[in-house]
Amino acid sequence: MARERFDTIVIGGGQAGLSVGYHLQRAGLPFLILDSNERTGDQWRRRWNSLRLFTPAAFSGLDGMPYPAARDHYPTKDEFADYLERYAATFSLPIEHGCRVDRVSRRGDWYQIEAGARRFEARQVVVAMANYQRPSIPSFAGDLDPAIIQLHSSEYRNPAQLPAGAAVLVVGAGNSGAELARELAS
Repeated sequence: MARERFDTIVIGGGQAGLSVGYHLQRAGLPFLILDSNERTGDQWRRRWNSLRLFTPAAFSGLDGMPYPAARDHYPTKDEFADYLERYAATFSLPIEHGCRVDRVSRRGDWYQIEAGARRFEARQVVVAMANYQRPSIPSFAGDLDPAIIQLHSSEYRNPAQLPAGAAVLVVGAGNSGAELARELAS
């Protein structure tokens, strides 16, 4: 099977991956960004409807392109997704969308990257993605009464998904948990 060869492959086309791409491009180094999403910014577009960034626009821009809003504006998830898409287009960053990396291994001086039926080789690999949006559900959750509605934050969109007046328990006090608890308490 033919392998596509690059000096550097960046895995992940979110903020970190785009920032790395920006700097690789400025340094004149050949690279490719592999992103599992169909469109730049989709990782934000899929989040709950009322999500706003936790930092104001003054601190939300990436290198080379400030976020285009008043300094104290808190961008919505869709505004930020569109910004990421404009960022990638502005700098003509080479991104392969819909390309989920399954495996990275090392053979000699080259990294071997498997992404579905595609194979890549690279001298350097930058892993610029995280798994924080993958649900981490305790094993006992399956033993709970089936009448209990269980939603991970990755599945939640708005309060209409829950029965009106139902008691709600939010597990987790990170930014997502706190934001969802605030919304559901309203």
